[in-house]
Amino acid sequence: MSDVIALSGVGRTFATDPPVPALVEVDLRITRGDYVSIIGPSGSGKSTLLNILGLLDLPDTGRYELEGVETTGLDDTARTALRGSRIGFVFQSFHLLAHRDVTDNVMLGELYTGAPRSGRGERAAAALDRVGMGHRRDFRPGRLSGGERQRVAIARALIGDPALLLCDEPTGNLDSVNTAAVLDLFEELRAGGTTLVVITHDEAVSARADRRVRITDGRLSELDSATVELPVLGATGGRA
Repeated sequence: MSDVIALSGVGRTFATDPPVPALVEVDLRITRGDYVSIIGPSGSGKSTLLNILGLLDLPDTGRYELEGVETTGLDDTARTALRGSRIGFVFQSFHLLAHRDVTDNVMLGELYTGAPRSGRGERAAAALDRVGMGHRRDFRPGRLSGGERQRVAIARALIGDPALLLCDEPTGNLDSVNTAAVLDLFEELRAGGTTLVVITHDEAVSARADRRVRITDGRLSELDSATVELPVLGATGGRA
C-alpha cells in the first residue's frame, strides 16, 4: 500500500533561550487506510507534530512527504494549496458558524480545495449522510448536541475527499457517550478507506486506533494496543 505520510529524520527546535527541541529525529510512515493515534502529555511535542503534518509549519531538518510529494521545499502558495486539497482537519472546538445551517457549514469545507462550485450542495449532503447527519442538514449548530456538532465538523473535513483526516483532540469537548459515538464513526470511516491520524492525550481514545504511537520529549515510539487495559467509553458519567 502507498504511503500517505512519510517523515524521515524530522526535527523542529524553537529558537528560545535556551533553544527548545520540540521534535527530535522523527520517523513515521502511515499508509493509505491506516488509523493511527499519536498520544502524549502536554509539552511532549504533539502540537508541533500536528502543525508539521498539517503543513502549518516546517521542520528544521528532515523530510516530509505527503502522498509522495516532498513538502519541505514547497513555497507558501504550493503548501497552502496542497493542505487545502489533501488534508481534512477536525479540532476539539467544532468551529461551526452559528448563523449558518449545517449544510452551509459543510459546504465551507470546499473553499480551499479547488473543487467547482457546481454540485457543492450535493457533495455536502453526501458528506452529511456519510456521518449520519443527513436528517439535520437544515438545522443550525445551536440546535445540535456536542456529538452532532462534531459529526458536522467531520463531514466538513470529508467533503473534499482528502487523503488524510487529521484530528486534534477530537473528543476533548464531549462526554463519554458522545466520545464513543465519534470513535465508532472513525472506525466506520477507516473501514471505508479513510486515512486517520488522531492526536490525543486520552489513553481510552488512543486505544481505539489500529496503531498507537507515543510521543515523549519530541521522540516517537510505537505501542502495542493489545497490552493496554482501559475503561469502556460510553459508561454512565461524563468526561472533562
